[in-house]
Amino acid sequence: MSDVDPYLIPGTGVLRNLVNAHSGQALNAAENDWVTFRFLQLQKTPLTAEGTVKQLQWIHHFLFQDVYEWAGRIRTIDMSKGGGSVFQPLQLFTTGVRYAETTLRDDHMLQGLDRGRFIERLAVNFDNFNTLHPFREGNGRTQRVFWTLIARDAGWGLDWSQVSKRENDIASFIAHENVDHSKLEAMFDKIVQPLPPEQDRRLLPSIGFKPGGHDDSTTPNVYQALSDSEYERQRQRYGYQTKGSDKSKLKKTASYLR
Repeated sequence: MSDVDPYLIPGTGVLRNLVNAHSGQALNAAENDWVTFRFLQLQKTPLTAEGTVKQLQWIHHFLFQDVYEWAGRIRTIDMSKGGGSVFQPLQLFTTGVRYAETTLRDDHMLQGLDRGRFIERLAVNFDNFNTLHPFREGNGRTQRVFWTLIARDAGWGLDWSQVSKRENDIASFIAHENVDHSKLEAMFDKIVQPLPPEQDRRLLPSIGFKPGGHDDSTTPNVYQALSDSEYERQRQRYGYQTKGSDKSKLKKTASYLR
């Protein structure tokens, strides 16, 4: 397998893009402008939560269609983030999708739960889909739309402005590495609120984090070429998806986010 990330402009660390940006700063600025514009459109688009990767793809394409030619397409490389373990390996991706979608469906799309149980199952399902990390970039914003829709249709609101980006990143990292959902549960406890009955359900709430200094920095996804031995290790790690075992009993080993 090649060590060259096909998503990058050759000789740079900048993603190939449709806005003719050749530096990370220029790309981030253009991406922010276009995604903000598209989200304002999406806010007023009638949507119903489906709980599928297909809907994740639709959301990603809608948000990033002006920036990336591959918007809405499943990544074609294996990758990691922040020095952690790889996300769902491509050879296991179909199995991971089936596991994530089935778990959410078996949880009845999180509907009919009291607040405590809703937070508990939201954390588990959020981790399952985050482990997939279907796209080369833009997974976070796409998932926040996705889970805001699911929460709304289950009768709950998610106020992402109550937490920082760093808080979300750390909670997500720990869940992915160690199958420890405690920090995700603590995060969701801050942002889950009853949905006002008079709220116009055609209007999607904001997905922006609490602003604040270094919290707004972004840790990029990093391309990883898996050797046969590394793939086998990952296959064993994700074995719960095929053996039907409880994911909460699986222990992962990796470095801690710094």
